[in-house]
Amino acid sequence: MRKAGQDAVSSRRVLMDMPEDFEHLLRLAKKGDEDAFASIWRTYQPGLLRYLRVIGGQAADDLAADTWLQVTRKLSTFEGNDKAFRAWLYTIARHRHIDWRRQATRRRESLVEIEVLDRLPSSDDTTAQFETSISTQTAVALIATLPADQAEAVMLRTVSGLPVSVVAEIMGRPPGTVRVLCHRGLRRLASTLEGAVPDKAAQATEVVV
Repeated sequence: MRKAGQDAVSSRRVLMDMPEDFEHLLRLAKKGDEDAFASIWRTYQPGLLRYLRVIGGQAADDLAADTWLQVTRKLSTFEGNDKAFRAWLYTIARHRHIDWRRQATRRRESLVEIEVLDRLPSSDDTTAQFETSISTQTAVALIATLPADQAEAVMLRTVSGLPVSVVAEIMGRPPGTVRVLCHRGLRRLASTLEGAVPDKAAQATEVVV
């Protein structure tokens, strides 16, 4: 059961296929090429949604849309490869989530500008095929049961495949802490998949550095 569970989680990473020529698409998108931007969006949107559903729950769709709104506004300032773009995208998403939590009692019904949303690519064709995957839904649902820091670390490091150093920067934690959070999170997931119940006393004394 442990190997099957690990395979189910790690298989999520293969869904994050990179564009064949990200730098070329980025140059075109910066010039206003809608097809190029749509290609970038289709590549990264499913993984972004999975991450936001773990940390933001039902607000994930609004947060994702708001994240892409910020991307469109700041795209001209971005420089880097596909890995740097992923780190940039998830950093923006995390900041939007933090803002959303701070403003939860007074935020508007929608987090995004409707006229901008209308220009974003439709999610019907691409995102649907990811969201209908039972294994993906199950993995995300299981990760969402972890303590918040562990869930975020596992999503960014194991599912999204970001380097420890990048995850540490996004989360504002030392790299060693990120490794510990991932290890503990994956251990809990393995125990859950095996039907084991973690020892409550051990949980109570578990401290994240």
